[in-house]
Amino acid sequence: MLLSTLLGFTAGAANVFGGAIIVQRHWDRSYLRYFVALGAGFMLATSIVEMVPESLELRGKSGAFLILLGYLLIHFFEHTVTPHFHFGEETHHDEFVHSHKGLSVLIGLIIHTFFDGIAIASGFIVSNWLGWIIFLAVFLHKIPEGFTVASVMLASGRSRGAAWGASFLIGGAT
Repeated sequence: MLLSTLLGFTAGAANVFGGAIIVQRHWDRSYLRYFVALGAGFMLATSIVEMVPESLELRGKSGAFLILLGYLLIHFFEHTVTPHFHFGEETHHDEFVHSHKGLSVLIGLIIHTFFDGIAIASGFIVSNWLGWIIFLAVFLHKIPEGFTVASVMLASGRSRGAAWGASFLIGGAT
């Protein structure tokens, strides 16, 4: 229990570190893409190679149903709650990030990071190996998250202090 709590704090610190990188220096957008791609790729690989087989082994058919349900819920929210989705046909290069978008992203990431912390603890309940793999995946995912929340806060017209605060909030939610 102590180990998973300590690793949760470490993962949360990665959010703050990612936010610090974006707040302290102006980075080219391509670097952010690479960090996000690395974190997302590692999270996908961990879920497909480790978490899905483990859940199928532990829960059988109910595990498969829950995986499918989670997948369908994501699509439901992407297409109904946030219906502004174009499948790549249209882009809006001339639009700025509106001030309310920063708060929306912050609230969404607070909820998201809370469950990252639960995932780390749950992994250690199943096995030490799975706990460490989930921690590594979450940790690599946290630095780009800190980047993201800080850059969205700055792009929405918020101050550098607000960007710092947002990074600390999502780090604490882990």
